[in-house]
Amino acid sequence: MPKPVRNSGTVFGSGLAVGTLGGLIGLGGAEFRLPLLIGVFGFSALPAIIINKATGLIVVAASLPLRAGTIPLASVFQRWDVIVTL
Repeated sequence: MPKPVRNSGTVFGSGLAVGTLGGLIGLGGAEFRLPLLIGVFGFSALPAIIINKATGLIVVAASLPLRAGTIPLASVFQRWDVIVTL
């Protein structure tokens, strides 16, 4: 198993790369975070999945107010069942 990385430059660079790649292809970056958490940062699978899910939830929650001008919140909350499930 590789030695976990604790260098702040590597952490920042990884976050920048995940955000850029995720933004370019229109995804939140979760597809790129999980391999980095396990391979580069040395997390075992379960903690990496938990961190990945929590980060994804924060990203989605932060995007709601930012997108409220484009997508009416009433139409978003019509799918309350999906929101509660997540």
